[in-house]
Amino acid sequence: RPREPFGMFLVLVDPDSKFEKLLGIASIAPYFIMCSLTTLIVRSRELVVCAWLGGHLLNEVLNFLLKRLLRENRPEGAPAVGFDVHGMPSAHSQFMGFYLSFSSCVLAYRVRNCSMIWKVGAASFNLVLSVSVAYGRVRLGFHTPAQVVVGLAVGFCAGLAHYAACGKYLFPLFPAISTWRLSKLLLLKDGAHVDNVLQFEYDAYQASGDAQSESQESVPKTAAA
Repeated sequence: RPREPFGMFLVLVDPDSKFEKLLGIASIAPYFIMCSLTTLIVRSRELVVCAWLGGHLLNEVLNFLLKRLLRENRPEGAPAVGFDVHGMPSAHSQFMGFYLSFSSCVLAYRVRNCSMIWKVGAASFNLVLSVSVAYGRVRLGFHTPAQVVVGLAVGFCAGLAHYAACGKYLFPLFPAISTWRLSKLLLLKDGAHVDNVLQFEYDAYQASGDAQSESQESVPKTAAA
């Protein structure tokens, strides 16, 4: 049976195959991750997340250049849904390779006060997700196996290189960058010295609430006096 468009996921799937529909849903992981990182920057204003998002953007530029350098077409019969005709390397696979390596480095070296079980579990989930996205690009006809393997490898190496460069040159500058006038205006900060950001924020909110409650309780006493 011919493949049909599947919802908003920009893929063509066998309408009778639940597995292909799952792969179609997985194919939007890069878009979801980019939206999540952007939302996290707006919410947390963490400099490390800014560096993470910037690395993904540089990775996309690298993929654009590689596709025009290698100029290898997608497999014959690839779905015509407005994508670039060049398929080497797979942009989805390269994105997920970068995400897998960079997120693993963040878990290993930046996340503290978290059990190894949670770290391994998160890294394992990211690995399964990355492989699922890459396999889906082949199963759904967008790329050849070689294009997704090269994409994963290039992205994984790019993620490691970006984290290594940030660790050597950029992360040490975060304390100084956070004092810049622009950083203060945008509330950008470096939370590397905080073991548990969620606990730290919770304690700050609770302390502020307790102080406000004490202040409100003291007003009637002052008025009565």
